[in-house]
Amino acid sequence: KILVVDDELAIREVTKATLEAFNYTVLTASDGTEALALYAQQGEKIKVVLTDMMMPFLDGPATIRALQKLNPNVKIIASSGLTDNGKAVEAVDLGVRTFLPKPYTADKLLKLLAEIL
Repeated sequence: KILVVDDELAIREVTKATLEAFNYTVLTASDGTEALALYAQQGEKIKVVLTDMMMPFLDGPATIRALQKLNPNVKIIASSGLTDNGKAVEAVDLGVRTFLPKPYTADKLLKLLAEIL
């Protein structure tokens, strides 16, 4: 299972459809709070979390920190359309080794997942 966290519905839906087309099981969350609830329930089944860095309520870095508290070995792909806002650096500081700049192609996403899994 892959957990896709993004506050933009269109991005969640397109990413989910793309991944499902390649036989991945996908859960979606519209913000960090929802992502944490899903991860708390199904964390053992979730292999990777793809999270947007810029979200209302609980942003990407806060979501990542909380997920890491639930599972220090959680695999995370951080994603953002804004690469110069410090969020990418913050993700790296949190130990996230994979960053996916937006807009991303299905090909880039699938390659990253293959590397991580």
